[in-house]
Amino acid sequence: MNKKFDGYVIVSDLDGTLLDNNKNISKENLEAINYFTQNGGKFSVATGRVVEATEEYLLKIEVNLPIIVYNGGVIYDHNNKKILSEKFVDDNQKQIALRIKEDDENIGIEIYANRKLYILRDSGNSIRSATQMLDIIYDITEDVFSMNWHKILVVGKSDVIDGIEKTFEDKYNIKGTRSGKTSFELLPANESKGQALKSIIEMYNLDQSKVICVGDNMNDVELLQEAAFSFCPKNGSEELKKYADFIAPSNEEHVIKHIVMWVEDKLS
Repeated sequence: MNKKFDGYVIVSDLDGTLLDNNKNISKENLEAINYFTQNGGKFSVATGRVVEATEEYLLKIEVNLPIIVYNGGVIYDHNNKKILSEKFVDDNQKQIALRIKEDDENIGIEIYANRKLYILRDSGNSIRSATQMLDIIYDITEDVFSMNWHKILVVGKSDVIDGIEKTFEDKYNIKGTRSGKTSFELLPANESKGQALKSIIEMYNLDQSKVICVGDNMNDVELLQEAAFSFCPKNGSEELKKYADFIAPSNEEHVIKHIVMWVEDKLS
């Protein structure tokens, strides 16, 4: 017997979207996700966070597709605790991290590798909700450059990151992505949340015409572009809103509940 949400997929960003300002999933969002999946829907998350800082949020909800972490660098089967796809930054990007360090003393630079966080330059903000599950290594050696890096994160005051975002591609001849008010990232070449979602659609033979995505910052732009229906919460980046089909309530107002109700109305 068919269920009402059969074939529909919702993929949500975490910070600033599914999570409220206190980094919690509201009761209303929890209930909406479980209602959606119990009635045939597929739900997953796409985040810049690492696996360990994502899984704590998945304990109360049914995630029935692989999750996207490291902003698309890793596709992870949460239910079977298995990496399905894993990409790494290249040597050129590693050298650019050193150039950034030389060019701007007002920023922190973090390297994500081997399920640890290596601090190339300390911003004073490396201990936060997204990193609390990781070992943080402050005294790094040259050995770190022989490791496989999942991503490079540049951290600083919002106005400093604004400047980096505006000039980065021209200055370094490589693309990066804004992932928050105080963060900018270098990801593996040609990887993104959207590219990872495209892979999942192919892996699981999903109906792309029923894929719905929601995110709040420019690291979500490819995710929204891959969706048939895209949402940006009211609190999201003004630039990202230009790419969204719909503006949802803010992350303090139960974004996923709003989207599930929207799908239900669409089907009625």
